[in-house]
Amino acid sequence: MPTALILLSVTAAGLFDLRWRRIPNWLVLATIAASLIWHGLTGGLSGLWMSVAGLLVGTAILFPLFLMRGMGAGDVKLFGALGAAVTFKHVLTLFVLSAIIAGVMAVVRVLFARAIVSTAANLWDLSKRFVRGRFSPHPALSVDNQQALAIPFGLSVAIATWVFVLFGRQ
Repeated sequence: MPTALILLSVTAAGLFDLRWRRIPNWLVLATIAASLIWHGLTGGLSGLWMSVAGLLVGTAILFPLFLMRGMGAGDVKLFGALGAAVTFKHVLTLFVLSAIIAGVMAVVRVLFARAIVSTAANLWDLSKRFVRGRFSPHPALSVDNQQALAIPFGLSVAIATWVFVLFGRQ
């Protein structure tokens, strides 16, 4: 898919997520459709399958976090659409970049909110649940909790995509 369309799509999604904490389905579906058509036309059946594989892997990477209520469905769908756009070859690179940027954003958010102690307590509680095999989401981290410190993951995906495009696809 042309780089300009990928950047337009993720930038719009990042801004929607930042402003309204939602990523519209029409944007995700348009990105998926454009990606599949583009890769099918330019790469034939092989290109189409690489795009479909990127869609599936991009969705599968974030789906467990959605199931644990640590991430919204729009973030999962956006990353799947981005996977379709950049294909299977680059979706894991974008995931790592997005996770690093989201981590930096989370640390800055915690510091500005002066919530270091409560965040450390939540992380300690989560680690104990993980060791005990209790994978239910922590209420303080749930996407439904209005008081939870949250970051717009769509914005970190947009930033990661810009970094990926500007600094090459190595």
